Amino acid sequence: MLTTKPQLSDYKQQIDLVQFLETEGFSKDRRKSTRRWPVLENAEGRKLIIGNNQKTNEYFYYNPEDSRDRGTIVDYVIDKLHIDTATREGWQQLHEFIGRYAGDLSHLAKSRSTDLVESQPPSDTSRSKAMSHYFRLDPLTNTDYLMDRRGLTVDTLGHRAFIGKIFNKTFISKKTGETVINTVFPMESEQGITAILLKNDSPTGLVNGHTWGERLESIWVSNLPKGHQPKEMLICESPIDALSYHQLHPPKEPYDRVYVATGGQPSSLQPLTVQRLIDRVKPELVILGHDNDNSGIRFNIGWVGRLQVPGQSIEQANHQLSISHNKNSNTLSIDVYGLPDEVVKRKPHLESLQEKVLTTLNKGYTPDMNRASADAMMHQGNHSLLTIHLPNHRPMLTRIEKLAVEWRGLTDKLVIKRPFSKDWNEELQSQKAKVDRPEPTLKNPSYKATPQKLI
Repeated sequence: MLTTKPQLSDYKQQIDLVQFLETEGFSKDRRKSTRRWPVLENAEGRKLIIGNNQKTNEYFYYNPEDSRDRGTIVDYVIDKLHIDTATREGWQQLHEFIGRYAGDLSHLAKSRSTDLVESQPPSDTSRSKAMSHYFRLDPLTNTDYLMDRRGLTVDTLGHRAFIGKIFNKTFISKKTGETVINTVFPMESEQGITAILLKNDSPTGLVNGHTWGERLESIWVSNLPKGHQPKEMLICESPIDALSYHQLHPPKEPYDRVYVATGGQPSSLQPLTVQRLIDRVKPELVILGHDNDNSGIRFNIGWVGRLQVPGQSIEQANHQLSISHNKNSNTLSIDVYGLPDEVVKRKPHLESLQEKVLTTLNKGYTPDMNRASADAMMHQGNHSLLTIHLPNHRPMLTRIEKLAVEWRGLTDKLVIKRPFSKDWNEELQSQKAKVDRPEPTLKNPSYKATPQKLI
């Protein structure tokens, strides 16, 4: 029997986390669990994937739907009891709670389940490895959806930028018995895979376009080259649009371009992930390739107004734009940051900018028409805010788009590419249809060729 108070490492190593969580109301999902990665779920729907580190012999967990919910039994109890670890009382509370379950730990070896969690090398204990197991992704062997329905080629799908970035996953509907082989695009953050985007051509729409997991800060991103500096980064809405753009406009060299997709409307956290990727890759050019509609233009404005790219001045980076909208109107927010004592200098700068924006937006719009207008400017500390209201008119949105690129000093660092069709896959299929369309032929001509005289 131990005569000293157990250490935190004793709790992490000697308490079977699966057994402990079962006393906490969790039960094992037999369908998703393996010896290496048991999956547990409680009545509230909280899911935890359990693992054991071969090197430290510590049990740990990941929540597949919340990348912040992770740790060991110690982290679990601290979170459960809202323990203040900065105080002695907090740690005493932790020891008392675990002690009520484990006692002095001497009996745990005898009471452990025969269904032990299989230990794994440290290199295999990452959240990304756990998520790959959780989602049960299969290699991309069925390409019917991508090739037959989306017009993508073997060369595109087999390009080194996309190998290991597209998977299959089979689903069987419990209601209809229908079997669907989905095309899967993993969404990744710095924590690894956190969600998957599912696409298929099922007539019933079984999980088509659905995202499983936590998309929040995650993006779909192509392979990053080793030993090669990409020159371009494409940002678009869907992975299929990224693949289509590649097929329509291949880079000069295989690894000259990195492809990024948000899986739909960008979340508030995805730009942070993309910014860290830009800081790491340092592309010479950022390409925005969103849909050819008002939503796509607004997405472009949002990215232009926030991204910081190599070569941009600090002053330009401190100018930020964002746009929100409802059915009939848009609100453009222009934020300028600087030192608090620079407010006097910022005011005339913003007044000049406001005049330029309103003049540009209202060009061609008579006073009796729905025109752009501005709220009173706000100044507080190091922050000044200019708010512009404009109707949901495409000409005004494209004017803002152009102004934003110029104002943030991105003219030679960022380019907006818009398809003629709604999106890049429609563009690809439209061009493919033109190529595949047979030349018209004349049937049973009723005339005869007349010999020509040479003069």
